[in-house]
Amino acid sequence: MISGEAREKVADIVRKMLTERFSGIAFGPIRVVPAIDEFGDGDGEEYLRILVVFDGDQKALDARWTSTLIRRIRPKLFDAGVEEFPSFSFISKSDWPRIERSLPA
Repeated sequence: MISGEAREKVADIVRKMLTERFSGIAFGPIRVVPAIDEFGDGDGEEYLRILVVFDGDQKALDARWTSTLIRRIRPKLFDAGVEEFPSFSFISKSDWPRIERSLPA
């Protein structure tokens, strides 16, 4: 299981990349939630659910860029010692309170 310190590193890497790319959108909080892939080809491999809360125009998020975020961020995660596969969800700030309540503590 990924440590709390590693989750913070992942969140910082994600925040930095997104902030550099999208100047008109505020990002945060960014929650990194370890999860188990029970439906894939493996035997319950761990991956990282990365929940990115944003405050700004969703149309400005450029789906072509965000759809390639996994490919862009994996080398940075490897450099930080994080090998788990990331899975991103972008959540509007207005939807965050409802979703946050449903997450494990």
